[in-house]
Amino acid sequence: VINKSIVSQDVAATLKKQPVQTDDYIVTPAPLNNWLWYVVAKSDSGAWVGYRSVFDREDEVKLHFHPRNRQLLQSVVDKESLQYLERFSQGYYTVEQWEDTTVFNDLRFGQIVGWYNPRERFAFHYYLNYSDHNDLVVQRGRFAKWNGTTLKALVDRIRGKEVEQVAP
Repeated sequence: VINKSIVSQDVAATLKKQPVQTDDYIVTPAPLNNWLWYVVAKSDSGAWVGYRSVFDREDEVKLHFHPRNRQLLQSVVDKESLQYLERFSQGYYTVEQWEDTTVFNDLRFGQIVGWYNPRERFAFHYYLNYSDHNDLVVQRGRFAKWNGTTLKALVDRIRGKEVEQVAP
């Protein structure tokens, strides 16, 4: 509770300095600990996503913007499923185009090794063009990219050290 309170105060202070104001954000622990926290702040145009350790020394939380890309939803045929996903995500979503596939990301479930690569894919993503590929899938590969390097990066990030940013 104390760690979440500390991080939430840091996030609120950082968001007050952003060009687009929002007080709508979530703070949840990163995998396997309660010292590193996953942060998502949403707006109409997208979301700011980042990680904050209780041991970070900088005042501001580093957040990376992910555009909502709502225009990509115009080609979606199954409008009923789309409306369900939008309600389920509580507005914490983005849409991406992966080659010929439109993908709906629910940001609340975190990223796959996002502390290591801030542009990494989100753990909960739903294929809008190929719904038959979504059977019984809640979180895809949450631990898929975990290895010695990403585990060391997680420990370093928990300790408040900046992790080398990996190109998207």
